[in-house]
Amino acid sequence: MNDNKQIYKEIRRISNSSALPLLIYIVLYVLFMLFMPELVTKPLHSVGIAVPYRTEVFIKYIFIYFAALPAGMLSLWLARGRKEGITLRQGFRKPEKSIGWISKWILIAIGASTVLSAVPTLLGTGIQSLFDSSTSPTDNMFITKTMGALVIPKAITSVVPTLIFAPLFEELLFRGLIFPNNRKMGEIFAIIVSGIFFGLWHQNLPQVCATATFGMFSCFLYLRTKSIFPSMIAHLANNGIVIVRELIVSHINLEGFSFDPLGTIAEDWLPILIFLLYSYIAGSGMIAGFVFFVIELVKRRELQFEKGDFALPAGKTILVYFTSPVTLLVTLYLVVITILNTILGYYWFLK
Repeated sequence: MNDNKQIYKEIRRISNSSALPLLIYIVLYVLFMLFMPELVTKPLHSVGIAVPYRTEVFIKYIFIYFAALPAGMLSLWLARGRKEGITLRQGFRKPEKSIGWISKWILIAIGASTVLSAVPTLLGTGIQSLFDSSTSPTDNMFITKTMGALVIPKAITSVVPTLIFAPLFEELLFRGLIFPNNRKMGEIFAIIVSGIFFGLWHQNLPQVCATATFGMFSCFLYLRTKSIFPSMIAHLANNGIVIVRELIVSHINLEGFSFDPLGTIAEDWLPILIFLLYSYIAGSGMIAGFVFFVIELVKRRELQFEKGDFALPAGKTILVYFTSPVTLLVTLYLVVITILNTILGYYWFLK
């Protein structure tokens, strides 16, 4: 019994320290959103400068990626990283796999995660549409009739956070720190739990399953290559597919299809043709990635994982891990906010 108590204590320590960065992020994010109007928008308004919604979102991303997430990463390192030797430096090394192997598994990560999460993603989108909550009610919250506006180009507000900030900082946190911290629980346990947290962190029902599944494949890339770079590249490529798609779609008059579909096709035939070609190439790549994954499942050469340090039944391990105070609080918060985002939309105090 005493041995089990020590095991439970160690599992809770691992669990709480893994969830601590997310708790730090949540607290700092909520505080920032509470005080941002007073610290940023109102001072600018007082001198006749408006802050458009897109600029406001970019300011939010700057805070998230350069303040909240680094503070969270520091908290995990202080709580456990120093003692266990878990540092970001250990991931900045040359990958131990060939370029061909890495390329194949990046394709698998993108394709298999998309195919495996297709039904839950469509279900989440349907639920979101049912509540008509896919658009943000804060679009015009800080826009007033003033003399000028602090406008940041759309290319920067869309591309920089998605293709630079996210692949860098999210991989460092979820794959570089949280995943190694969970490895004592067993490699497959660490992959799944780290992926689940990554999915819930997006707080968007249509994205949760896709990002959780992709997060698991990213953990696998990090595990096998012992380098953070392949998972960063996979993250960048995955986000890049979405950015390119949105860029193409932005040149198509989607509203025109509802009242004049033939005229819209005649007018926007070139971007429509590019979109169809792009969809074919991207879709073929994703299907190929899923097929490669099925082949790997059959071979099972790469899918052998080390067990954890704790000889407990799986159900008991999961129960102890997710009932640890910090983990329980963070998980409940993320689940509740994801549900509220789906029903109510993206209010500022959610995400």
